[in-house]
Amino acid sequence: MSIPGVPKIPDSAERDIAIVGMACVFPKAPNLQTFWNNVTGRVDAIGEAPAGNLLHQVYDPASSANDRVYSKTGGFLHELPRFDARRFGVMPRAVDGAEPEHFMALQVAHDALTDAGFPELPVNRERTEVIIGRGTYVNRGFMTAMQHAVVIDQTIRLLGQLHPEHGPAELARLKEELKKQLPPFSPETAPGLCHNLVAGLIANRLDLRGRTLVLDAACASCLLALEIAAQDLRQGSCDAAIVGGVQISTQAPIHMIFAHLGALSRSEHLRPFDRRADGTMLGEGIGMVVVKRFADAVRDGHRIYAVLKGAGSSSDGRGSGLLAPRLEGEIMALQRAYQDAGLEPATIGLVEAHGTGIPLGDATEIRALRGVFGERRPNGRRSALGTVKSMIGHLIPAAGIAGIIKAALALHHKVLPPTLCCDEPNPDLEIETTPFYINTETAPWIHGAAEYPRRAGVNAFGFGGINAHVVLEEHGGAGPEERSECWPQELFLFSAADRAGLVQRGRDFLLFLASPPATAASLGELACTAAQDFSKKTCRLALVAADRAELAKKLEHALRLLTDPARSQIKDRGGIFYFDEPLGHSGKLAFLFPGEGSQYVGMLADVCRYFPEARACFDLLDRAYANRTDRPPPSAFLFPPPLERRQAEEKIMAMDCAVDAVSTANRALFKICTALGLRPDAVVGHSSGELAALEAAGAVRL
Repeated sequence: MSIPGVPKIPDSAERDIAIVGMACVFPKAPNLQTFWNNVTGRVDAIGEAPAGNLLHQVYDPASSANDRVYSKTGGFLHELPRFDARRFGVMPRAVDGAEPEHFMALQVAHDALTDAGFPELPVNRERTEVIIGRGTYVNRGFMTAMQHAVVIDQTIRLLGQLHPEHGPAELARLKEELKKQLPPFSPETAPGLCHNLVAGLIANRLDLRGRTLVLDAACASCLLALEIAAQDLRQGSCDAAIVGGVQISTQAPIHMIFAHLGALSRSEHLRPFDRRADGTMLGEGIGMVVVKRFADAVRDGHRIYAVLKGAGSSSDGRGSGLLAPRLEGEIMALQRAYQDAGLEPATIGLVEAHGTGIPLGDATEIRALRGVFGERRPNGRRSALGTVKSMIGHLIPAAGIAGIIKAALALHHKVLPPTLCCDEPNPDLEIETTPFYINTETAPWIHGAAEYPRRAGVNAFGFGGINAHVVLEEHGGAGPEERSECWPQELFLFSAADRAGLVQRGRDFLLFLASPPATAASLGELACTAAQDFSKKTCRLALVAADRAELAKKLEHALRLLTDPARSQIKDRGGIFYFDEPLGHSGKLAFLFPGEGSQYVGMLADVCRYFPEARACFDLLDRAYANRTDRPPPSAFLFPPPLERRQAEEKIMAMDCAVDAVSTANRALFKICTALGLRPDAVVGHSSGELAALEAAGAVRL
């Protein structure tokens, strides 16, 4: 992309920055894996404020007064934050009463380093810097100090004036009693109230000796922090950086500010880009990423989630106001980001938008994206658009790190993540005239371009006229793709020499589920435990369950059915299967490949998410049509934008689309079956399925 007056920066891997570690705590997500599961599972983590939050005291939905809020809803952490002071050598007395951001930042930074492979993989402590995006809002710890320093004294003076019969001694005792009800304010807690010590505490406890700084660039803080870290890495000022954003306790005064500005949703729903959008909902959370130069990350053997190709930022200059977004400023940040990356915006397949749900901000963002990405072309490439704020709320200074982590995981897993609460896109935004569509369903990220990998952009802008954008790219790497997504359900296999032994094994497992080792284990670990010695026993029971409760319920039901001696098998569509003698114990195996008529929109979408070899078949199909301008790629009707499903259902029934879809699905399933060790003795095809059968038999080669 060429911008007049700005020299083009060559696309060079020497400038690439690798994201090698990540960690987070977001609403309903105590860790990184749960956060990604929530994103792909369309979990809405926005709800009512916890009982102790002062929002309940200042909540008045009918009021427009400055000291009241009309929403007590948001993305709250509730009891999720847990900090082990002794683990990090912090005095427990220093924690209670201080800002929780300091200590949770330390814990999540440590977890991000651990995720990066430290200490087994090298991270040079002397040249590792810490850059944290954090607002200067009044949070929990500082409110405690204010009550100690001002509020209690004001209360005592007022009581003395209203009740002069109480002498100084009584008022002094009352003052002490009031202070006992507050968290402490002491020399030990004082450092935990200093804004700039968030980054310093991380460096101190983790023994990092690069520079540390706290950055407040409003809602663009984390993107600016990542841009600064990338500049330092490229210039050789450091060898690694921890970059993150923190907003742990969103107190009533922050909500009051947003309410007075008219920025909160009166309907108490965050609906980005939707026709009914009427404002944002605030949230809490913290996220950290560890970044290194790409060449160093490859050399040192790190897992690379995504590659930072470029970043750009700008200020609005003299706009219409400090709080109103300016189109020209947002466009400039986008242009600078793609100039820095040396990439064309048309190669972007996903944009994680700022998307606050504030109508003016959303409209300006769409106009800015159109100004840089251009208009929609017939049969042209389409890009998914979404925002994680629809799930966790607007985390203000930490909002950007949630978007960065979400986009990096989307690239890593090659999945297009969904956005919630945009059922009716605002027609005034004219999104249908842009290259974008609002993605509201989890979908495999099919990519048919051979000349470049998957790419994503992350957008942010904030009060004061600050704008930022970063460009991320997938890391192909060497070797097989990582299968780190959790299954939505697990398969539990039980076996024994006879039915009595199987029933006893099931009863023993029900008792085991209530034991401490089982409660600490994941569902996958429980499934592995259940399947011990499965292949050696002939009396078998299989269950499919999404959680412990479902597992216990189905196992109890199966054991009741097995008390009937006349029952030789169970085939329950709910996920319970039993056979006295295993299927396929004798005889041969045949594969039957179907033909036209078996295709449907979204076929194998879930399979593609968990089996890279299946998704690669659909990538290959799109690649075959990459240079066609007379029709969109096959993924456009196989995995269409959610609001275009009806049109896709018509297209997929056409003969050319049907053959493409069925043949590719047959190929994908055959690859999965053979990868699982299933080898057919015979293959049969119906209609165009005959081609798949010929290929499976080795008679023809694709």
